[in-house]
Amino acid sequence: MVIKKDTLYKSIIGVLLLIPTLIKTIEVNIVLLSLIMLWVFYNYSFKYSRALVNLILPLTVILLISIFSSFFHPSTLFDFIKDFFFIAKPIFYILIGYYMFSNIKDKEVLFKLIIYLGFFFAIIHIWKAIYFIYNNDGFNINQLRNYAGRGNVIEVFALVVLFSKNGKSLFQFNSKYKRVIRGVLVVSFICYMSRNITVSTIILFMGINGYLATTKKGLLYMFGFFLFITLFYTYLFSIDLKRGATGLEGFLYKVKIAPAEIFDSEINIEDHSDLWDHWRAYEAQKAFEQIYDTPIFSGLFIGKGTGSLVDLEFVAPLNEEGMQYITVLHNGYSYITFKAGIIGLIMFLLFLLILYMQAYIKSSHDKIIIINYFLSSIAIYYMFTTLIVSGAYNPRDFVGIIIGGLLAIINYHYKINKTLDA
Repeated sequence: MVIKKDTLYKSIIGVLLLIPTLIKTIEVNIVLLSLIMLWVFYNYSFKYSRALVNLILPLTVILLISIFSSFFHPSTLFDFIKDFFFIAKPIFYILIGYYMFSNIKDKEVLFKLIIYLGFFFAIIHIWKAIYFIYNNDGFNINQLRNYAGRGNVIEVFALVVLFSKNGKSLFQFNSKYKRVIRGVLVVSFICYMSRNITVSTIILFMGINGYLATTKKGLLYMFGFFLFITLFYTYLFSIDLKRGATGLEGFLYKVKIAPAEIFDSEINIEDHSDLWDHWRAYEAQKAFEQIYDTPIFSGLFIGKGTGSLVDLEFVAPLNEEGMQYITVLHNGYSYITFKAGIIGLIMFLLFLLILYMQAYIKSSHDKIIIINYFLSSIAIYYMFTTLIVSGAYNPRDFVGIIIGGLLAIINYHYKINKTLDA
């Protein structure tokens, strides 16, 4: 039986959205991504839009700088290859998303895939949460999250497109199980008790509705959001929250220490509770210290290259054997700077700016306007998640596929409108 190209492309996208979450082994993801990219590159005559080329150019510069600087800071072949794919992955995913959805006839399938895959992961998460709660007395939030899951980005996107007014206008979703899907996604969202998931959902929800653009309404919503955050943290620091507490108190404690996790690098390596409460900041501090420790401060400008490892200066209990040298950092800004220097960091900020500016592209087509808002919100989403979980450079991040798909859909509608106007 011959599989139709349209079906094959949809299946590939589905697999790419599933695999990073279901299979934790990085090597499997690298092999899969390599095979698909070989196919995409084989179709070299395929034309990409100028918007896509402009978007991936800064990311390509980061990759090239990191490869260049690796000649001055040798590493093992394994670390080089693994790091290469971490840095190249956002580029590859955006290209794959654009290529696949340019060739898929039903453009709305992107949003349907997001919803059904989000529903699938939500069911798994709820089942794990129920099983854990049933079999454990006196558990805390961290134990539940370690067992059932700390978050799932595809569920965040599913919530946004299903519950936002603009998101629902992008596609027709007439499933008789719509209420069930919504309910399951909401329950799963609550069970995650995740700061990252909560803030990411708010950012994308505001963005797809155009509230992150610097319009009068947008500025009003942003001011309201920042005022709420300020008052919320004022309240958190006025009450005593215990580390390791169960339920809502445990979640609020994690929210309270979030700034310290990112910015306070003073830790006691013998005290594991103190270590984990400031781990992100400690990693980042060591990365920045070690790029200064290069001939004529070259690392400050071009980093230490693909395959370079951050020395934690002690054997950290990150796995059973312990680790002293790591390649990926939670703080994506320090990761980019460590690999490609300040020049690489500027390029990444340029990538975010180009993506954010999509919100200001004028169009007479409602769907194009909404998708541009969506793309702009992903820029702010990445600005936030890059600080927390390395953003686009997280080994399991697949949002680049969605970016590429959205750009392909915009290009499709531009062509349709041009034909109708002719």
